[in-house]
Order: sequence, then C-alpha cells, then structure tokens
Amino acid sequence: MTETVLVFPAGTPDALKYRSEAAERGHRVVGASSLAWNPEAGRYDSWEYLPYVHDPDFAEALRRLIERLGVTAIYSPHEVVSAHLAEVLPGLSAKVSLISVSPLLAKERAYRALWDRAAEISAAPDWFGGGAPRLAGPRLAGLLRFVDDVPGMSDNDKIAAMIEVARHVPAGDIVEIGSWWGRSAALLALLSRHHDLGPVLCIDPWRADALAQGVAMLDKASAAMNLDDALTIFETNLAPLADGRINYIRATSTVAAERYCPSLTVETEVLGRTVYAGRIALLHIDGNHSLERVTEDVENWTPYMAPGGWVVFDDYVWAFGDGPRMVGDAWCTRHADRIARSFVMGTALFVQLEP
Repeated sequence: MTETVLVFPAGTPDALKYRSEAAERGHRVVGASSLAWNPEAGRYDSWEYLPYVHDPDFAEALRRLIERLGVTAIYSPHEVVSAHLAEVLPGLSAKVSLISVSPLLAKERAYRALWDRAAEISAAPDWFGGGAPRLAGPRLAGLLRFVDDVPGMSDNDKIAAMIEVARHVPAGDIVEIGSWWGRSAALLALLSRHHDLGPVLCIDPWRADALAQGVAMLDKASAAMNLDDALTIFETNLAPLADGRINYIRATSTVAAERYCPSLTVETEVLGRTVYAGRIALLHIDGNHSLERVTEDVENWTPYMAPGGWVVFDDYVWAFGDGPRMVGDAWCTRHADRIARSFVMGTALFVQLEP
C-alpha cells in the first residue's frame, strides 16, 4: 500500500529535500502551506492549504485533510510547527505518524556527533611525532562536514589517516589517480589549504572504456553510469575549493603522466588555472583496480615521488579482487630500502618514503 506523506510547511529547502527522498521511496507526497500562493506547489503530487498553526481552525482543517487524502505520515521541517503537531496529532488520528518530532534538535545532535568525531581524531596518539600542528575543534569538524557531504567511498578510518598524514607531507604536488565525484579530492584540497601544501592534481578519464575492472558485477554497474554527469558533479563539488589549489586532467593515468613535468600548468573552465611543481609529495592511487591498471599507475607516477613523500594504495583491502594489494606488496618489497614506514588504515595502505 502506497504511503501518503504530508509535508507542512512544504516550501522550505529541508521540505523539498524530504519530498525528493520520499518520492524516491515511492510515496505519494502532498505539500501544504499557509500561504495563499507558493512557487514550490508544482513539485508535489498535490498541494493543499492549511491555516497557520496558531489559528483556532488549524486542528480541524488538518483532521479533514488527513481524512480526505488518506494521510499516513506527516513531516515538518519547522521546529515550532513540528512541536505543535506532536501535541495535536494524537487527538486527530492514531494512525498518522509524525516524522522527526524535533528537526532542529536532530540537527544539533548531528553536529554534536560531528564534534565528538573531530575530538576523537584530535585525541588519537601522535603516530609519527613532530609535523605540523593538528587540526582540531570546529576547523576539523568543518572539514569533516564538507567532506561528508560529497558522495564517495572513503571510509572514516582512511579519512582520519589522511588528516594525520597531511601533517607530515613534504613540499610537492598532491596527485590523485581516480577522483570520480571528488570526495577524497575535496579532503586533499582542504588539507592542502590548511597546511599550505602543494596543489592537488586529479587524474580521471571519466570515460566508459576505462571503467572495466574484470569483475562482472562492478562492470555492469559501471556501464549504467553517466560519465559526463560524473565530471560535472566533481566540478560542482570542487569549484568552491579551487583558487589555484586543485585541478584535473581528463585522461588515463598513462596519458596524464606524459604531460607531468615541472611548472605544469593546468587550466579548466570551472576550476581555473593551477601550476604544479612536477614532483609528488602525496600520491593517492584510487583508479581502476585491475592488476594491469594499478601496475600502470604505480609505474607511471611513483618515479616522480619526493623524498619523504607518501603513496596511498586505496582499496588495498578490496572485496572484489586483489589488484591493489598485489601491486602494493610488490612495490613495497622492491623499494624496501627506501621505505620509512607503512601501515594499513581502513581499507588503504599508506607508505612513506625515507626523507
């Protein structure tokens, strides 16, 4: 049976966000407002008028609307309206649930959880000693909030490790192989800004023929993706962080590596102009995870590593194969005499070269 959800007041940004989520779940979504006209009315399956909640006729008007439309749940993004609905709704209908009784307090709780997460990262043992001062408090929480809002697969443990590693990055560029929608790129750009590190260069072809990884389930899902939209989403997420700090080359790892050199200048319409040093302080390998492609990424880009630089093999622990692990292990074995430290955090292998 299809749920009928009433959203009131229905014209606010939070209301429209909930409308989209409910519609995705297949619910019928009815919007209501106390305004005589609302420009958002056309976004809903139907639109209704309700008096203001302090109007003596509000409760009866709401009861009639619930009965006439078969409303099964109500969502209100407004703290005062939601609190009033919590009081009057039990007397109007026992079958109608109120979604998020206190929406603003729920947001406050989310921020407290974010502050707790930031405090936990800041209080972790100093892994390496020395380095730049740690991010902490609202500055760290703000970074986490921004990164959390960018869709992606980077887990919290990997993010915490990246935050710690950024304190110990030498001079040079930050290069990311495989960026997709830009979650980890946003993290790297924010860390570059905070610690005054080198600029971030993202390498991604955003091209269908580069997505195949030899795993039927993954390749089927990849085939359904819109590659041009993926790039536009990346640009949308990273545009506020640009200012010469981040840019991209839309090409395979091999083609982009042929361009990489001292004073490389990359200019794109959305992210502007960025100049790179031509040596790498941090290399994040997160492109195609097939053995052949990861091998190419390592061979193409690790020769540019600066002393004391970091190589991060993403998905070293991967549910769909062992390409990143095999390449990471082989590279560490081959360069054992150059490695200062290595560890696995989350699903990524972090390796630092000797200074």
